[in-house]
Amino acid sequence: MRLSGFLPVVGRRVMVALGVAVMVVVAASAQAQTAPAAAAAQAPAADPLKFDGTHPAIVLLQIKAPAEAGFVESIGKLKDMLAASSNPKAQEMGKGMTIYKLNVPANQDPTHGPIFVYVLHMETPVAGQSYNPLQIFYYSGYFLPLNEKGEPGGTPEERKKVDDVYQPMVAAVANLVPWPLTVIKK
Repeated sequence: MRLSGFLPVVGRRVMVALGVAVMVVVAASAQAQTAPAAAAAQAPAADPLKFDGTHPAIVLLQIKAPAEAGFVESIGKLKDMLAASSNPKAQEMGKGMTIYKLNVPANQDPTHGPIFVYVLHMETPVAGQSYNPLQIFYYSGYFLPLNEKGEPGGTPEERKKVDDVYQPMVAAVANLVPWPLTVIKK
C-alpha cells in the first residue's frame, strides 16, 4: 500500500505512529497473557515455617489479648493431639515443641489492640514438616485423610473436631514470625 500520494506528510506520520502503537499493545497483550502461565509454572514459594531439622527454630506468635485463652487451650490441644498421633512424625513434632509466653505486659498494637507474645521452640524441628497451623491441622494427613489431590477430607465429625481446635487458634494469632537458628556454641 502506497501512502505517499494518499496522505499528507503529517497523516503518514500519524499512521506510522498508530501502527507502532498497535504493535506495542499487541506485544504487551501477548506478554500479559503468557505471564500468568509462566507464574503458574514457577515453584510455589517456600514455606517459612518448614525447617530443615538440622538447627533449632523458634516461631514467635503475636496473640490478640481478647482471644488469648482460646489460643492457650488450642495450642495445648494441638501439642497433645500430635503427641498422641499414630504417625511417628506427628509424635516427634508434638514431643519436640515447647511453648512459652513472654512474661511481660501486653504490647499495644494499632491494628489488633493489646498483643501478647508466645514462643514456640523446637530444639530439633522435624525436617520437612511445616509448623504452620493450617498445614498441620488440614494438610499434613495427621488428623484428616487427604484425597488424591492432597486436599483434606474426613467425615463431618472429624472435620468438626479439627475445626474446634483450629478456629480459636487462628482467631487469636495476629502474626507468626519464624526464626530459624544456628547454634554458635553449646
